[in-house]
Amino acid sequence: MIVPMIKYSFLVYHKQYEEFLDEIRNIGVVHIIEKPFEETQTLKANKSLLNEYSSTISLLKKRLKNQNSVTESADTDDLSYDGFALLDQFKNYQQRLEYNNQKLTALKKELNAVEPWGDYDLHRIESLSRNNLSFRFFVASKQKFKSEWENQYPIEVISETGTSVYFVLVQANKENYEIEADEIKIPKVSLAQLKSEYDFFINDNIKVNKGLDDLASQINVFEKAKNDLFGDISYERVKLSTQKEADERVMLLEGWIPEENSTSVSDYCDKIRVLYISSKPEESDKVPILLKNNKFAKLFEPIGKLYSLPTYAEIDLTAFLAPFFMIFFGFCLGDAGYGLTILALVTYYKMFKAKAEIKPILTLVQYLGAATILMGLVSGTVFGVNLLDTGYLLNNESLKFLASSNVPQDIISKISGIVGQHYATRDQYFAAITGAIGADDLNEYRSEFMRSAFSDYSILNSFRHLILDSQNMFNLALVFGMFQILFGMGMKAANMIKQKSFVFSISTISWMILIIGLIVLQGGAAAGYFTKESVTMPTYILLGVSGIGILFFNDPSANIFISFAKGLYDIYGMATGIFGDLLSYIRLFALGTSGAILGFVINQIAVQFLSIHYAGPILFVIFLIIGHTLVLLLSVLGAFVHPLRLTFVEFYKNSGFAGGGKAYKPFTN
Repeated sequence: MIVPMIKYSFLVYHKQYEEFLDEIRNIGVVHIIEKPFEETQTLKANKSLLNEYSSTISLLKKRLKNQNSVTESADTDDLSYDGFALLDQFKNYQQRLEYNNQKLTALKKELNAVEPWGDYDLHRIESLSRNNLSFRFFVASKQKFKSEWENQYPIEVISETGTSVYFVLVQANKENYEIEADEIKIPKVSLAQLKSEYDFFINDNIKVNKGLDDLASQINVFEKAKNDLFGDISYERVKLSTQKEADERVMLLEGWIPEENSTSVSDYCDKIRVLYISSKPEESDKVPILLKNNKFAKLFEPIGKLYSLPTYAEIDLTAFLAPFFMIFFGFCLGDAGYGLTILALVTYYKMFKAKAEIKPILTLVQYLGAATILMGLVSGTVFGVNLLDTGYLLNNESLKFLASSNVPQDIISKISGIVGQHYATRDQYFAAITGAIGADDLNEYRSEFMRSAFSDYSILNSFRHLILDSQNMFNLALVFGMFQILFGMGMKAANMIKQKSFVFSISTISWMILIIGLIVLQGGAAAGYFTKESVTMPTYILLGVSGIGILFFNDPSANIFISFAKGLYDIYGMATGIFGDLLSYIRLFALGTSGAILGFVINQIAVQFLSIHYAGPILFVIFLIIGHTLVLLLSVLGAFVHPLRLTFVEFYKNSGFAGGGKAYKPFTN
């Protein structure tokens, strides 16, 4: 439900304006109507600073998460904590860390180059060079290096790696040996120096990270500073949105207040003698949206907001999409075992681990888990096991039940040959009965034969006959689809009545009457409830009455010819669109079936492990856990996305939902 709003226009004397704003902010219920304004340098700087706080808090939260520890929060009331100073400190640490990492990368390269030469005294080399004895550094691949060089030239191999040989040639300055190897410049920094520098930056990084960890423990100071800054920005925006009148002596400010909270503002204005005008929203007003739903529907508000908030003139559909979304999720996931797993895990997490702010989301997931259990039982799937195929056995108790269920004695006599025989699947069981009594009699007493057969698991005997097979699940998906489409059309008619008048809803209501009427009359005739002759005349009357509404009331604001033309176009759009919409709901069946098949395949593969001696049972359990976990994760994704699509496309389209509303954001501390 959308909370009714009242528009307020305040006229405030300029000397009491700041006091007025402070108190309005303290009351915290006025959504200020912002006027176009040019941003000041202060506002731009504060917005930039706000982004810095946001990114810093995000980084520190990741740091805390990586630490996986609970740190003691700083007291934000302690004046010694300055959010801006901490932010400056954070930036210094970040810059230092970045500089250190760059240096470490460069030093690492230098170390790799110097390390093969070991630690040498560069000053002694230079001293010897000045005394007519020079050192030349060479590197050659092992293939090119010739061992006879050690006899031919005054060289000394310093080190070898997997592919290269590093050696030094010592010669008098006047000599100049030619060796087929790569001569490299003598590194100007020794290995010891490089290692010392490298260690320095490593140790400094440790100090910096320690400092960042300390800052992370004060994240609440950053959050408080961010909130304070956000308040300053809001305050500045409100001041810039103020319209100045009477030589800037009177300030005009407009805003929206929830009707239920308007008294507090009115009382304050009366108290300080501020002139104000309150009025109901007009059609052209862009009224902010505040939703107020019951506990159940409120859980689904985040889902509705993924698409858009309704406009003020529309009906909030949150409460109406909630049950559909829940059931569709369960339909798509379609496994009672998976639903039970979700419900158990989320309940445990909610009770012992979860923070208060995410508990509503977890409650929503609990509902989705419960819906999955329900739909899993309807389809008879538990962890990939099809409950319909859990063994069928007729015995003397079965015959007594059939007799008490008014099944003719001659039919009971015909099945005496299969009494006592066990059938693994329902298809095998029905095939045996069909062979005994024929398909027609089976169809007539199918329910009785389902209820009379004993399962391999006695717990199923009382409700297995209620489980729907794949054909019925397919039909159920279409029934859900048609029901939601018609329900959406009903919401569209209600929206028309709310926004305009009843006459604008006649076309939509006519479509609903036509569709429901055709389903009843023609569907009833096809199912054998009516004869074709008996529904012919009612069908013509239905087409005529609904046709008038569709063609002549399509657009009551236009003249009758334009309305008629629009009605014809509407018929084309509806005829092509409604079938497409209805077929979209087959995805409910398809996703549920695919998940069940994947679970079945996991079970079949896992069973094969049991043939392995000793380790077989362990592998069986491990494979079942891993396999069903993967199927569950995959299926949950589809079970969430596809009901979203059915809601935002098919349901919203048939509801005439436009959306585009802006959220109510009161001016507050």
